[in-house]
Amino acid sequence: MPTYLVDLADPLPAHLADELAKRVYYLAVDIDSFTLVHVGDQVTGVQITTAGAADRDVLARKLDQVSRAEVLPQRMTVAEPVWTSPHPVVPVSGVYDELLELGAVVEMGPGAVATGALFTDVLDALDRRVRRIAVELFGAVQYRYPTLISTSALRLGGYLTSFPQFVLSASHLSTDLDVYREFADAVAGVEDLAELFERGSAHAGYCLAPTMCFHTYLQFAGRRLPAEPTVVTSRGKSFRFESRYSRSLERLWDFTIREVVFLGDAATVARQRQEFLDAACALVEELGLAGHVEPASDPFFAGAEVPTRMLAQRLRRLKYELRLQVEDGRTVAAASFNVHGTTFGEPYGIALADGGTAYSACVGFGLERFAFAFFCRYGTRPDRWPVRIRELLDERHP
Repeated sequence: MPTYLVDLADPLPAHLADELAKRVYYLAVDIDSFTLVHVGDQVTGVQITTAGAADRDVLARKLDQVSRAEVLPQRMTVAEPVWTSPHPVVPVSGVYDELLELGAVVEMGPGAVATGALFTDVLDALDRRVRRIAVELFGAVQYRYPTLISTSALRLGGYLTSFPQFVLSASHLSTDLDVYREFADAVAGVEDLAELFERGSAHAGYCLAPTMCFHTYLQFAGRRLPAEPTVVTSRGKSFRFESRYSRSLERLWDFTIREVVFLGDAATVARQRQEFLDAACALVEELGLAGHVEPASDPFFAGAEVPTRMLAQRLRRLKYELRLQVEDGRTVAAASFNVHGTTFGEPYGIALADGGTAYSACVGFGLERFAFAFFCRYGTRPDRWPVRIRELLDERHP
């Protein structure tokens, strides 16, 4: 495979290296691997390996475009933890490989992992604990939403312009007898199935849901809320195209999320976000996991306003992430706690009882990540887990 050394027109300070690295695979479909080139305290270029021949000038243009527009203008703030678990970090490695060997997880393809009984039971037990917080402390009403969500609903909420790199759309073969016959005749012998599907497909008007909260906003679109706060919780599969960034259970294209959405006035939803954050930290402490909570920002992409939006989130503390310890000294964002202002209430036309625009906040737990952090702490042998921990996961435990 060919390799190209692509120099940056404007070198980046080293502290922005991760921000550039998060974007490289999304620059071109043929990028197979890359390495950032450091000279002193700067990133001066990227060494890119592609699956086939590529135009180096095109790669350079795209790299400079994203670097200049989205990375270089960023004013990075130090993400000082607002909470740290009292439990110490226990160095561990090889846990994912052990889960594979046991059949507790099975790799089904890029970013897609099946889970067996051992892993699924822990995931479900942790979800029950999070759901209990939502229902017992906040009176959340539970819904089960479809896997699909209308593309127009995602556009209304700004997802398509904020995170175009993650979108996974749903399509079907065009409703035409000739298309069906051509497809059926060709499918057995063609090597490039993607090209065959693209040739005969039509967008279904739906996407695979990237998170559960957009279903909730759509559910209440154009409605006036009751006087009391509205809290909805749901669990479902979420889908984000992670390209080659997928890694074990830490970053999946297809994952399970427990979401809680708060709708109400500004003060109430901000208070609820903080109260849920406090309850989540107490749960992590009770489970004996190492981790911390820090201010964060969303992975906005492909827009000149990206640095401004990211900085606003960090400075205004609009987003917190609960990062839990996993393998090899890494942490993973197992949950996020967000306040939105009227970002969703306004476009979806969600009104308060007095007619004003509803404010919103949401909490989301990535359940595969949460469960993986648990296994990284206690191992893959339940008979060796502390009795107290086994009881905490028992469905009968109060």
